[in-house]
Amino acid sequence: MIKRIHWWLGFAMIATSTMLPVLGDSTRSTEGPPITDIAFSPDGKSLLQCSQKGLQIFSWPDLKPQQTVSVSFANLQCLQFSPDGKLLAVGGGNPSEEGLVEIFSWPECSSQIELSNHDDSVLSIAWRSNQYLISAGLDRLVTEWDVETKKPIKTYRGHSRGVSAACILNNGETVTAGHDQSVRVWDSRSGELIRSLNQHTQPVNSMAVCPLSLEMPMVATAAGDRTIRFWQPTIGRMMRYIRLESEPLDIAWTSDSLLVASCVDGKLRLVDTQNVKVLQTIPMIKGWAYAVAVHPNNQDIAIAGSEGQLFRVTLEKSK
Repeated sequence: MIKRIHWWLGFAMIATSTMLPVLGDSTRSTEGPPITDIAFSPDGKSLLQCSQKGLQIFSWPDLKPQQTVSVSFANLQCLQFSPDGKLLAVGGGNPSEEGLVEIFSWPECSSQIELSNHDDSVLSIAWRSNQYLISAGLDRLVTEWDVETKKPIKTYRGHSRGVSAACILNNGETVTAGHDQSVRVWDSRSGELIRSLNQHTQPVNSMAVCPLSLEMPMVATAAGDRTIRFWQPTIGRMMRYIRLESEPLDIAWTSDSLLVASCVDGKLRLVDTQNVKVLQTIPMIKGWAYAVAVHPNNQDIAIAGSEGQLFRVTLEKSK
C-alpha cells in the first residue's frame, strides 16, 4: 500500500447542491501521521481511527479525544467490529516481517487476543461471525481464524500480489481483491477459488458490500485505475463502472443507491450507484483522503487522511 504524506492544517468546507445538499461540519486536524482507517462504534457515539499514533477514540459528533489505546504493533492498517459489537479487531503488523491482528473487548478496550501467521502487514479484516474472522495481507495470503481457539482454520491462496480487501457475502462466500488487480470469489467451506474477475487495470484499494443487496449480493471495488466497479460476484458479472477524476482510496455505501468515495486529491465524492454518475465533489483534505466511514444513521460521514486530518460531513436529502 503506497502512502504519501502532505502537510496541511485546515477546516471543513461547505458545499451545496440542488440534488443532495452536503454540509461540512466538525473537524479535527493535527500534525500527526496519516490516518489509515476509521470506524464508528456500534452505538454511533464514538469514532475510532488508527495510525502510527495507535488506536484513538473520539466522541461523535464533536470529535473530542476520549482515549488512546496501545496496540502491540506500530503499523496499524485496518479496523473492524464484530457483528455483535463486543469485539474490535485491529490489523497491521511489522512491514515485510509479520502481519498481526489484535482483538480488543469493546467498550473496555482491553486486549484479548493476538493472531499471527502473516509474513507482511494485514491490510483488511472481515468478520464472518462473532467467532470467525478473515485477515488479508501484503504477503498474498487470506487467513480465516477461529477467534475462540486463536488458530487459523483455512487459508485462501491464489493472489499473486498483496491482498488489500476482503468481505463476506450473505451466502457465506468470501470475496477478496488486491494489488494483482483481481477480484476473487472463494468457496468458504473448501477454500477453493470459484472465479477471478479481472476487469481492473490497476491495484484494488478498497471493497464494500451493498448493505441492502439481499437476493443477489452486490459489491463495489475502488482501484488505482480511477474506477469504481459494481459486481454481482456470485454470478461473476460486472454490472457497471464509473471513472473518477482522482483515484479512490476508500469507499462506503450509505444506501443501495448512494456510495461515498475518499480520493487521492483529498476530495469526497458522492456517487449515484444506479446511474453511475458523481452527484457531488467536496474538497475536504489537503493531501490524500485514505479512509471514509458511514455513521449508523446513514447521514453522517467521517473522512480522514494525511497529517491526522479528520472531518465530519452531514448529508441532507433534498425535498
